[in-house]
Amino acid sequence: MHPEPLLCTPVSFSRYAEALHEPYHAYNAAAFSEANAHKCESVHPLLFHDTKSRLGIIGGVKDGLFQSPFSAPYGGFSFARQNVHFPVMERATELLEEYVRGLGLRGIRLVLPPLAYNRVFLSKLMNVLYRAGYSISNIDLDFYIELQHPVPYEERMWYNARKNLHQSRQQPFRMVQCNGQSADRELVYRIIAENRRAKQKPMHMSLEEVLLTATLIPADFFLLYLQEEPVASALVFESAPGIRYVTHWGDLPGYSQHRPVNFLSHYLVEHYAKEGLQYLHIGIGTEDSVPNYGLCEFKESIGCTLTPKLSFEKQWT
Repeated sequence: MHPEPLLCTPVSFSRYAEALHEPYHAYNAAAFSEANAHKCESVHPLLFHDTKSRLGIIGGVKDGLFQSPFSAPYGGFSFARQNVHFPVMERATELLEEYVRGLGLRGIRLVLPPLAYNRVFLSKLMNVLYRAGYSISNIDLDFYIELQHPVPYEERMWYNARKNLHQSRQQPFRMVQCNGQSADRELVYRIIAENRRAKQKPMHMSLEEVLLTATLIPADFFLLYLQEEPVASALVFESAPGIRYVTHWGDLPGYSQHRPVNFLSHYLVEHYAKEGLQYLHIGIGTEDSVPNYGLCEFKESIGCTLTPKLSFEKQWT
């Protein structure tokens, strides 16, 4: 008996959510993509199926390309069940290209999550994309901290980071988790935005976008006080089962001598390790593959390990 052929079907957001109701990372969820659909020319939820749903992808049209993600740190294919076989992945990749060519676009761009999100599936997908003629357009460096590690966390930190942490513990710091208070959540955002302005770095999300995303993806908001003065904050999303993603954190200018971010990072590691989670994802230390040396060194110093975050691209015109 011959297996049923794999098909590619454009579907509604609701149908996509029904078929892939638990994508392996939060940014591939239908609700998240639908909420951000205005950020590209058009959005295309696609299911790859035979008698059952096998894979899915949601892409947005931007700059003449089918892009996944179109408004997130990473995207790519999602699976309905973990054990996706190579022939299904290979055929889905062919069908995606046929669909995108049919839209009259000039190519496809996929940014995959770091390997920690699903080492087996992502490794297989990288192999499939490479053999399908995709080129690697970016190799960013992504950082995360293992929360259930046999070596105690402080022993994995560099000497200077441990010294800075000990210094921070001498300060009258007080950490507050403020998930429910709208004024405090706004303050979390304002501190991070001020930190970005001081470093002449863009803030890619508005307060309204952060609060909207927090209704779609579970989020934790943290404020660090020096006595009664809020001096640092962190925004953490539940990006996948067992993983929390620190999308933004920072301290106010003028307080770095108190080492608030060292205190903040250690607190978050202890907090989520106690919850039994696997990884605290800290994010990239590069921009278009170019390292920010100071940022990379800081993240390594506080006990992060590195993994590549790959962008794949295929163009035909």
